[in-house]
Amino acid sequence: MYMSSAFLLLISAVSAIPYLPHDDAGKHKRTLTPDNTCGGSNGYTCNPNDSYGGACCSAAGYCGNTDAYCGTGCQSAFGTCGPSTSPQPQASPLPPKTGSAGSSSPATKEGCLWTVDGSSSFTHNLNIDFSTLTAIPSDSLANSTDPIGSSIGSSSYTQLYTIDNLAVKDGTLQLKVPGGQTASPILGAEVSTTEKNILYGSVRTMMQISSVSGTVSSPFFYKSDSQEADIEVITGGKYQGIHYTNQKATLTADQTTVTFTSPADLTSEMHEYRLDWLPDRTDFYLDGVKQTTLTGNVPSIAGAWLWNNWR
Repeated sequence: MYMSSAFLLLISAVSAIPYLPHDDAGKHKRTLTPDNTCGGSNGYTCNPNDSYGGACCSAAGYCGNTDAYCGTGCQSAFGTCGPSTSPQPQASPLPPKTGSAGSSSPATKEGCLWTVDGSSSFTHNLNIDFSTLTAIPSDSLANSTDPIGSSIGSSSYTQLYTIDNLAVKDGTLQLKVPGGQTASPILGAEVSTTEKNILYGSVRTMMQISSVSGTVSSPFFYKSDSQEADIEVITGGKYQGIHYTNQKATLTADQTTVTFTSPADLTSEMHEYRLDWLPDRTDFYLDGVKQTTLTGNVPSIAGAWLWNNWR
């Protein structure tokens, strides 16, 4: 498994937008948005003096200043609506892609926020390009070494992630599962963000899957077994395919997962795997094309983003 990643994150500890004075006394009586969401069930109002977001409340319930927010569907009860006069934002760079696979549109900068597809905004933007690195960047990623003491879903083995199975080589981060293993624990590899307080995000991972049958490559959000959203690419056996899952929020909850057969060879070149985690849903993309949306068991508690390779 070879990878490079781009992150657009809302960090819950620092995501609050400060209240700034405004001449309109009516606005003072409303609740100004603390997280750049607006309208809908929360009733938050966009702050017109706030450089973090914008004055217009979009149909999707996010604050901004472009036509995507101020035009069709704009919620005038929760902000300003009308033609946008804001300058067009500059695009954020993404990691270089390998091969012919497509990719998502880049995020755009609006004030101090990063906006994805004109509907979702995040406070932080982080790109990790392993072509310029010789080691894991310790300020943003950490290797996982905790053993997984029980079997995982489609595996009958317990797992143990070790630093020996991680390498930054040939311009990528490589996560290995050594061959010939027939007993627990199965040795694999995992890295996680050093930031453990992520609440919502749009994370794109350029990833080339191993051609060896029986491994699982996964970029995913994790706080606990009941607060987890996964992309899992399984390379063989009865579970083979791409699995998009929100893990059960409670023991009695219905399973929320969708499985696809890949439309392309995922083992010969890099492909972009994207997971957008929002308050009301998770959206899953492959090479910039949305594959599915899940609205059940959506995580609601801040945690970390992880990438692993296991059997």
